[in-house]
Amino acid sequence: HRSTLCLASCTLLPTRREVAFIMPTALATLALALAVMASQATAEHNATNAKKPNIVWIMADDLGYGEPGTYPCTSPHGRIQTPHLDQFAAEGMRFTDAYAGYTVCAPSRTTLFTGVHSGQFPKYGLSGTSLGPDKTNPTMLLVPEILKKAGYNTAAVGKLAPLTKPVQQGFDYFIGQIDQAACHNMYPRVMDKMNATSNVNLTKNWKPKSRELCMANPDEYSYTVDLFNEAALAWLKTQGKETPFFLYLSFTVPHAGGWSNMPADKESGAPVPSDGPYANKSWPDVERDHAAVITYLDNQIGQVLAQLKAMGVDDNTAVFFASDNGAHLEGGHNYKFFNSTGGLLGHKRSLFEGGVRSPSMVRWPGTVKAGTVSNHQWAFWDFLPTVADIVGETAAVPAYTDGVSFLPTLAGQGTQKEHDYLFWTWRGTGVPPLQEDTQIEVQKDKQTSGYAVRSGTWKGVVPHCSQPKGNEKPRPSKSDPLQLYDLLADPFETTNVASENPEQVAKLLAVVVAANITCTCFQC
Repeated sequence: HRSTLCLASCTLLPTRREVAFIMPTALATLALALAVMASQATAEHNATNAKKPNIVWIMADDLGYGEPGTYPCTSPHGRIQTPHLDQFAAEGMRFTDAYAGYTVCAPSRTTLFTGVHSGQFPKYGLSGTSLGPDKTNPTMLLVPEILKKAGYNTAAVGKLAPLTKPVQQGFDYFIGQIDQAACHNMYPRVMDKMNATSNVNLTKNWKPKSRELCMANPDEYSYTVDLFNEAALAWLKTQGKETPFFLYLSFTVPHAGGWSNMPADKESGAPVPSDGPYANKSWPDVERDHAAVITYLDNQIGQVLAQLKAMGVDDNTAVFFASDNGAHLEGGHNYKFFNSTGGLLGHKRSLFEGGVRSPSMVRWPGTVKAGTVSNHQWAFWDFLPTVADIVGETAAVPAYTDGVSFLPTLAGQGTQKEHDYLFWTWRGTGVPPLQEDTQIEVQKDKQTSGYAVRSGTWKGVVPHCSQPKGNEKPRPSKSDPLQLYDLLADPFETTNVASENPEQVAKLLAVVVAANITCTCFQC
């Protein structure tokens, strides 16, 4: 009857016996199809990820613009040896007009992670010194969070400030020092790992320490620069080619430091296990150590680059190198001894070029043309939109960012958008310096903070904003006493040309007033 009733217009229902036969076969076929689809999805995922480049950011602490050998500079005591950074530049792109995010450490790094310059910090509840997962603006995205969402394995090693809970802020792995004051001790008793603090016991460093003891017996102590680099190399070795990775490797040198223990953080010199090629120089101890620690840092960077080559991922890895601010003058070091700023006016804690210009390079074989020199102006807050652009996540770039992607410059393709302005805040100018024998040349006045602004080749410096009313934040105004410098004609900011160019002064002031930003000082 089944055949009679259904004819050609009906769908035959299977019998129980037919069901018993069809069900296992169908399930097996379905399972196979799903397995094939899953395999294809995994393959497509891996293929997509494989196309995404690995990203490494290597941060030096207080390295002056004129200290790497690849940057033009004359020094009364010769050049500091940096063969690996010199090779880095020869194989990548060296920037002449790249800038740190601020004149001192933590605020500068805040701009790097958030894509926001210091004039915007109050607007988004940023302290400039501490940035936890409970940030005032919960919608604010950080660089590691963007990369984690893009499928990256992520790690941070070394000096972490301003972040406080790395594993809750986009990093899979962390080891180093969260408290930036702790970073001044290069032979600490403890370090931090993951989201905890002081949970890595450095047993070698519990015995008496001094410059003499640590240099005479380097293998008997644990030096943080070595520990950071060893941890970074070990983590890199765990990475394959299927999933892209982001490594933030933040060293604590050549920042001044000491041989003390927390809570003491006395900056009494430039700790380094050996003076190496400078051991026989008739220089003050602190200057031999300063040169040696930069060459030591250079060697660590060379090891990272060698590891990337050994892993076979060198051609698919974009490595950024920069310093978090200008050359320091702490721990007894005289920044003029090696002409650490390369002749630029100012130093760390200065609004002039020597305080914020960063020796910055990017190496990315196959994408960045080797041996190129670029005068493109970028600052730390451009890193966030740039990496988002690199990994194809431009939709993730927050609308509030001050950053501009400089991928077109790196790749040599497309049109590079330029900044309307670059902006930094600080109290006073930090210059002129005090006496030569003063360890730290900082103006400790109580006036309101000021700012520096660059637009094109013009640089404006306002030591102090107008006094705000009540509890209002100090803001730029059109009446600010702006010093004006033409960086194209006067890169060392020797001549204030404000009186000869009133229209340009008015233009710079109009730009920062229209931006609705503050000139609040951070970590000052």
